[in-house]
Amino acid sequence: MAQRIGIHIFEELFQHSFHMKETFNLVSLLDTLGLVQGVLLGIMLILIHSGKRKAVLYLGLFIILFSLEPLENIFHELGVLQKWPHLILLPVSFHFLAYPLFYIYLQKISILEDERPSYWTMVPGFLELIVGVVVFFLPLHIKTWIKDSNAMLIYFLLGMGYSLFIQILALKWIVRHRNELENQYSLLLHRNLKWSTYFIYASIVFSMLFLLTFLTDDRSVYIVYSAVNVVLIYWISYQGFAQQNISPVYHSVLNVPSGAKNESAKNEDKIIKENPADKKVIKTPDEQEIFRQVLDRIQDHMVKSRCFTKEDLTIVDISEAIHEHPRRISQSINSLLGTNFNNYINSFRVEYAKELFSSDQYKNLSIEGIGMEAGFHSKSTFYAAFKKIEGTTPAKLRSE
Repeated sequence: MAQRIGIHIFEELFQHSFHMKETFNLVSLLDTLGLVQGVLLGIMLILIHSGKRKAVLYLGLFIILFSLEPLENIFHELGVLQKWPHLILLPVSFHFLAYPLFYIYLQKISILEDERPSYWTMVPGFLELIVGVVVFFLPLHIKTWIKDSNAMLIYFLLGMGYSLFIQILALKWIVRHRNELENQYSLLLHRNLKWSTYFIYASIVFSMLFLLTFLTDDRSVYIVYSAVNVVLIYWISYQGFAQQNISPVYHSVLNVPSGAKNESAKNEDKIIKENPADKKVIKTPDEQEIFRQVLDRIQDHMVKSRCFTKEDLTIVDISEAIHEHPRRISQSINSLLGTNFNNYINSFRVEYAKELFSSDQYKNLSIEGIGMEAGFHSKSTFYAAFKKIEGTTPAKLRSE
């Protein structure tokens, strides 16, 4: 019976595709494009998950669930629900499950990967799925009553509220990720997860559009909603294929495998976990003196080696050069200078760039070229760091 219904549905979809002017309007086209695109891209992401890319499993599932949302609307536009009304309330709304999957994906690819992912956030989603399946198999008159009652509005608002809650958690996680990233890397490009912040903000706008279409049934607003849906699905899928895991460089400290650390290294790890790098309070004069000694060695190495000109310099590079644990280096910079590793390295690069500006040897080199010589990855990062430290742009300073 179920197989026969499925065949009829796909026959109906096939027939309607040849009568687009009559029934398959722009809304249906956009919704179907988003659904097909999302399901295919989600499956592709799931298929490539392996090794260091296991996290994309969660992103692939998120994209599929995100894409299935308009399925019942597509059936309605094509007249499928009129012929088979028992298909109403399809369990394809995942307000409580989709964004927790995205949140867990972010946790797994971030530099904070050693922290346990928030699997608990998926529990309401599993309950939603179970309830949705049970409701779907209820008698038609009960389903019709549920659909026409305020229960659907309450469910929708609760789902939106929960999604917003998860999005806020994700934004907080990204902030923590960036803070830790800046304490380990000098090059943040493709590591700062900026795209995920944009996606979350776009998703909030998307949810507002969805709420507006739900409450007003305005076709013009729904067209905008459907178009945004297609763009978001394609964009996040592209980012999923491009984004690599951001591992903490501490894992490679002094080239010692994590399973082969000696007792001293293990004790050091325990100390640094109890004293995060972003703590700026120095507890004792002895600690302050230790940090000063470490910072003196860092400064000496930076001046003599000019290692800051290395584009992708990490804190482990400094650690191996001065034979000091990277967390101790980070704590020294944070505590005594009140800044992070990334800003610290950029300060040396900016000073070196100022030297090059006044050098006859580099007078014909472009500003971008000067920035590259100083260790910056691009003109934009050079300008941003220079403006932050000097309060002006490289071009203005050079012209003076």
